[in-house]
Amino acid sequence: MAGTGRWAPLFLCLLQAAPGRPRLAPPQNVTLLSQNFSVYLTWLPGPGNPQDVTYFVAYQSFATPKRWRRVKNCAGTQELVCSMMCLKKQDLYNKFKGRVQATSPSARSPWVESKYLDYLFDVNPAPPVLVVNLTEEMVRATATYQLPPCVPPPDLNYEVAFWKEGARNKTLFPVAPYGQPVHIPLQPATSERHCLSARTIYTLIVSKYSEFSKPTCFLVGAPGPNWTLLGLPPLLPGLIAIVIGVMIWKSLMKNPWFQLEKTPQALDFSGHRHPMEAFQPSEPEFLNDLVLCPQKELAGRARVTSRVRAPATLQTGSEKDG
Repeated sequence: MAGTGRWAPLFLCLLQAAPGRPRLAPPQNVTLLSQNFSVYLTWLPGPGNPQDVTYFVAYQSFATPKRWRRVKNCAGTQELVCSMMCLKKQDLYNKFKGRVQATSPSARSPWVESKYLDYLFDVNPAPPVLVVNLTEEMVRATATYQLPPCVPPPDLNYEVAFWKEGARNKTLFPVAPYGQPVHIPLQPATSERHCLSARTIYTLIVSKYSEFSKPTCFLVGAPGPNWTLLGLPPLLPGLIAIVIGVMIWKSLMKNPWFQLEKTPQALDFSGHRHPMEAFQPSEPEFLNDLVLCPQKELAGRARVTSRVRAPATLQTGSEKDG
């Protein structure tokens, strides 16, 4: 067997130099691995291949060992990695494997396969993203995750570490299930920076731990968030608009072009009232009853009525004979 491995590169060179369709060197170190709840197929380029090489990727489920399905997202890629999550007709409850082929405009390489990967057993969990709420007496930390949409609901727990910034010793709090917050009491007399970090615990048969998340540091003893100020920013645009409107209105009122002109006092008749008496008929009358009085007898009231009972006004007074 050792002799066969020694002669393999020579056989590959002879195969490429043989007459017929040229062939590329196959990809090397083809590996199917899990990272941060996802699965990737990785490889290295074959030795001596040209720069314009592209790659095609396929996967096979253990339930259908004779059928390979192309991964469309990695068809003709120049990258050396391909995501193998949430593929068409992929069943994460069955183990699967991948393969890759190098191609060029005039040649292609043989397919190279990876080993099988069982997602539920081989998954590598990602560290959680901590949501921290700080008050004067307590720190409330909650773990959140960004899982691929096709992942079945896993059994996740997380563990929180709390320490003073710069110190080596860390306090590990009891493991909490996903969705349940961790409460850390604070000493009111302290005014120092402390840090938080957490790691995920994935358990199927054996527990698997992720790396600790990036530390989140804060000043203990600092005043908590001012909820009045937190609620003010959404109202700022409306308040600014009102202030600007008031300023514009005041400036317009001071502008002589926008002020109403006053009527001259000589032409102002608003206070003058001419003596007039409204005519009110005492009883219904008809046009045939119209009585014409001489000018001398027009000392009393003159009445003119008609069928149209519209109010009329007549000026009363006495006239002298000319």
